[in-house]
Amino acid sequence: MDPATSQSDDVKVDILNSDDVHELQREAELFMARAVAPSGWPGESPVKQEPSKMLESLSFSSASSDNHGKGSRRQYWAGLSGVQLLHVPQPHAGPTGCGKTSLLNALAARLPIGGRLEGEVLVNGLPRGRGFRAITAFVQQDDVLFHNLTVRETFDFAAAISLPRTVSAAAKRELTSRVITELGLAKVANSFIGNAFLRGISGGERKRCNIGIQILANPSLIFCDEPTSGLDAFQAQKVMEALWALAHSGRSVMATAHQPRSSIYRMFDLLLLVSEGRTIYFGPASQAVAWFEGCGLPCPPQYNPADLFLDVISPDFRSSQLEEGARRRISLLATAFAKRGDQSVQQAGLQSPTVAHGCDADMQALQEMDRHPGFPNGLLTEFRLLLWRAWKQQSRDRLPQVITIVQTVVIGFVLAALYSNLGNSQTAIQDEVGILFFISIFAAFNALFNALNTFPVDRAVVSRERAGRAHHIAPYYLARFVCDVPLRVGQCLLFGVIVYWIVGLNPSPSAFFIFVALLLLEGLAAQGLGVAVSAACRNEKVALAVGPAVVVILILFGGFYIQKDSIPAVLRWIENLSFLYFAFMGLTINDFSGREGWECDGSSGAGCLQTGDDILNRQAQGLGLAAGNRLGFAGNHLWQAFLGLSCLIAGYNALGYLALRASRPKFLPMSTLRVPNHT
Repeated sequence: MDPATSQSDDVKVDILNSDDVHELQREAELFMARAVAPSGWPGESPVKQEPSKMLESLSFSSASSDNHGKGSRRQYWAGLSGVQLLHVPQPHAGPTGCGKTSLLNALAARLPIGGRLEGEVLVNGLPRGRGFRAITAFVQQDDVLFHNLTVRETFDFAAAISLPRTVSAAAKRELTSRVITELGLAKVANSFIGNAFLRGISGGERKRCNIGIQILANPSLIFCDEPTSGLDAFQAQKVMEALWALAHSGRSVMATAHQPRSSIYRMFDLLLLVSEGRTIYFGPASQAVAWFEGCGLPCPPQYNPADLFLDVISPDFRSSQLEEGARRRISLLATAFAKRGDQSVQQAGLQSPTVAHGCDADMQALQEMDRHPGFPNGLLTEFRLLLWRAWKQQSRDRLPQVITIVQTVVIGFVLAALYSNLGNSQTAIQDEVGILFFISIFAAFNALFNALNTFPVDRAVVSRERAGRAHHIAPYYLARFVCDVPLRVGQCLLFGVIVYWIVGLNPSPSAFFIFVALLLLEGLAAQGLGVAVSAACRNEKVALAVGPAVVVILILFGGFYIQKDSIPAVLRWIENLSFLYFAFMGLTINDFSGREGWECDGSSGAGCLQTGDDILNRQAQGLGLAAGNRLGFAGNHLWQAFLGLSCLIAGYNALGYLALRASRPKFLPMSTLRVPNHT
């Protein structure tokens, strides 16, 4: 015997005894049996309740989508048709850019606006109605979740917002616990979702979490857009195992797949291969290898069939010769299936169904949803749930809070150092007025940028929920506004404590709290403007450019740089839209009213201002200002500043609500197929 071999055997014996070896072999056999089983994962469905019988079949025919650009037109599908029999996992496979995601979106009634969609989608043999999305779920390719919520909190909220009030709280908790366990998320149930700045769960766990919150509402059909995208082979396997269990529990799963591993491919029941907008194959996945072999493309031994399919149906753009050869091959495969594929489909029992004869009560419920699509819960329940989520998300968002506190403290002490001990000279008046206006600008920009930076995160989640008709937009907007108030109050108090007393503004305690209240109202108005701009601008970078530009315009009409009488009459109305104008008015009236003690020097002459009322009402010739009121606030009162800011809070937030409502997800309607006239 070779000494090296003998030494190797001795090492193995030292590491594992016979019992360990036998146990390892048994575990390996179980693992391999699961990995190569044609039927996939022998698990149970995460959702134990009986699925609805509202959806028994889904069919589509001659679907097409045109995207129009300058001098360009692209047709995604031409003559594409198929019948989806429910309660089986149905993948759409194909190379990148072949149109599989667009097809999935079209079937799910979620194809974004842009172009034209023609064809026919039938549900139980009848045209798809408005209530279709209420009995289906759509899992997006991007995992859009709130990062400061735990997995359990995410599931609890999804169950509470998507299930009707007739389901008890105990039943909802039991359902979420069962789904979390069956999806393999029990160990991370109390972990945060996480993001780039907060460590959370893994990508595969996040994907399963995204799937789980969609199945809590007990949908009959689940659409998944590339559920394995961005995952390693092991995590992709776990995600597809969960989908396989759902598909074999009475539901149907329709997914797009990109480069599935061999064990994932064995889970597929029906397979639709698409390339260049044409059907290459549609039928049982187990017969796809035989079909391609009949086309002269046999699958080599120990070779993943999915790799073969993607190799032969993918365009090759490395050279003009390769591209021409790939397109010719794709055309021949599509033509072959168009000629003989229908026979294979009929032999597999996939012929087009007539109107389904399911449970009459379920069919009537589906038709009622088509006529009156509603929401699971009332407005008060939605507000309570959304307020809970918004508070959890914002109160735990430490990084923005730390940045806000540091920014407030630094700016506060810088101002305190510059303007401390202003004194009572005539030149100190201008300095005091200047710091009041700067405080107005700081409060406005701080609140504005807070809204511009945080709202896009919310909008991605809320858009997904609105597409699924989970809640109204008004409760969400109101809940978000209420949660922003404590942050604004804390920041205004902190800033006021630092700046107010060191600078030496009006020493009255009531004046200090009025100062804080004015900054709070101004911040809420600026925040409303930020939400309105962010909701109106779909792109975050555009919003970050538009928002500050609008505030700069409002600064010009803030009452500091130009007197009201000097503004052209046609532009004076803009002053009424400037929260800086009303904040500056209120701050100056609050600071100067009733104060005395300013000293006159020899250069002041008749223009010496000794009281706060003089500063607000009299001329300031000694300061080199034009004749007229010193600040242009003669005859104004504090209540006008509070009223103006309150109206702007209501107005800008109403504008933000309307902009958010108008920016709801919009999808292409299905137009009636135009039949060409051959006469």
